[in-house]
Amino acid sequence: MVSPKIFSFGSSLDLDLSLSNCLGKEVTKQLLIEANNIELQVPVFHTADRRIMSNPMSFLTDLYFSKTRRGLVRLINDLDLKLYSGERLGIIGDNGAGKSTLLRLLAGIYQPTSGHLNLNGTVKGLFDISLGMLPEATGLENIYMRGLQMGLKLSEIRELLAHVIEFSELEEHIDKPINTYSTGMKLRLAFSISTMIEPDILLLDEWIGAGDANFREKVKERMEGLVEQSRGLVLATHNTGLMKRLCTHGLVLDKGSVVFSGDVEDALKFYEETCKVNEEKIIPHSSF
Repeated sequence: MVSPKIFSFGSSLDLDLSLSNCLGKEVTKQLLIEANNIELQVPVFHTADRRIMSNPMSFLTDLYFSKTRRGLVRLINDLDLKLYSGERLGIIGDNGAGKSTLLRLLAGIYQPTSGHLNLNGTVKGLFDISLGMLPEATGLENIYMRGLQMGLKLSEIRELLAHVIEFSELEEHIDKPINTYSTGMKLRLAFSISTMIEPDILLLDEWIGAGDANFREKVKERMEGLVEQSRGLVLATHNTGLMKRLCTHGLVLDKGSVVFSGDVEDALKFYEETCKVNEEKIIPHSSF
């Protein structure tokens, strides 16, 4: 049974430590994520391959035999990753480094081309929180549909229903189609639905903020509660301050490859030094 309760007085790591103190034993951290030699390649169709008149035989062979020539682009390259319970991993890198792609691999949206990926526990990725919502359906219908998409049973959705509606502050509008909602109302509903369950492994592509000033404060509290409740966190961000505040470990990506992995302070220092070196290469020092 999925509990609608979001907040608690301590993280799972605090609970493990308190139990170990009471029992006088060391609690072994559970391995939540283990990735060994992960690679992801995606096919790319070249412009010439799409022109029927330039090569009609290629069109026919693809139509009947599925043998179109496709180039491959490697997005993730030979990546190793381990995340234990109580750890919070921040992923940082330049645009195009592969941060969002890696999160989607961990969420199961993409399947690795090669390598081994093992996940222990429920996984929830907060990427596009409005994805899957139907404009013609009412707010209530969207709660049910999104809940089913998230793998919940009808009984579990009913249990969480009042909590979601109350948090979204849309009681008067919940039976109206969401194409009549304002942008802020849609975001409030989407956020309330997406965060109504507590996963073991939380995947975040940047920090989420939605709604007006009052609702943003509720969002902040909810997000912090989700982070505390989760047994493990993987956060992809450009915000070094946020990464330093939330994460215990850091991973620096460059063109789909891990160039540094370790303590979050060391990872941020490595990334900042790398950025300085790259800037010096792009903008040479003036001789004046």
